[in-house]
Amino acid sequence: MNKRISLLILSVLIPVIVLAQTPESFQTDDGETLCYTRAGSGPRVILLCGGPGFDASFMHPWLDSLANQFEVVLFEQRGTGLSAKAKLDSTTINLQRACQDIDDLRNHFGDNKLTICGYSWGGMLALAYAARYPDHVRKLVLLSTGPVDPSTNRAFSDNINWNTYPAERDSIAYWSMPERREPDPARADLLQMTFSLMNRFYDHNLGRTMLEESLQNVDYNQVMSGLMWKDIYKDFNFAEAAKCYKGRCNIIRPRQDVIPEEVVFKIKEALPQSKIYFIERCGHLADLEKPKELFSLLRIVLAEEDE
Repeated sequence: MNKRISLLILSVLIPVIVLAQTPESFQTDDGETLCYTRAGSGPRVILLCGGPGFDASFMHPWLDSLANQFEVVLFEQRGTGLSAKAKLDSTTINLQRACQDIDDLRNHFGDNKLTICGYSWGGMLALAYAARYPDHVRKLVLLSTGPVDPSTNRAFSDNINWNTYPAERDSIAYWSMPERREPDPARADLLQMTFSLMNRFYDHNLGRTMLEESLQNVDYNQVMSGLMWKDIYKDFNFAEAAKCYKGRCNIIRPRQDVIPEEVVFKIKEALPQSKIYFIERCGHLADLEKPKELFSLLRIVLAEEDE
């Protein structure tokens, strides 16, 4: 199993009825070939997964859950998943280039405006895109959005530490011991990551049950992640930059998310037109912990007509 360490961990697979999903590609303005997967028909919705650095495969169930009402496009961000062959350096992996890639995808479809649903880091990227291309966004839907400026990073770290149970700390330490790793390093990595991410759940027992199986097929590009975070911290203020965006914004906040609640209100302050929805008794990984509630809410907010 590839090493998977990142500031923001996203979601994992959930059991759903699988519909047809078609991998496709397009060319960016700098000549790179990037990929996406789509399914369904109806109003087009662009999905931005979390990370940065994670491949988008863990969000394939989103396509199955929404494809009966929308054409859902799961974008494989540059340097990840199906787009992993892209050149990786500071000129190709940065926030401006990531936003341009999304706009190149918009041009590929011939759309004037996009409806974008961003999850965790994907929410941060959606805000960054809206800041740069406010006239090209019809609607934002932000789920479990990560920190929008450095002021909440300490609280984020504290929340993770507070919600990591003693037995989970012991298990993390146990599976990091060389003598435990040596027989099967991939298995040790998987279990270490499983116990490291249980703090993203309200129900830790559910987290233990689901994470081990779900994380097996998720790839993480550490180089891409490092380059993107280095660029982000040059000017880390997503909400403030997005004030120029005047379109719809729906924020979905799991009540027990380890991302500080202050992040939601920072976005609301910058974008007063935002509507906030809470999912009760749910941690960061809402698509795993409360899929019924999440996807029911997503269908409602995505189907809302423009005012």
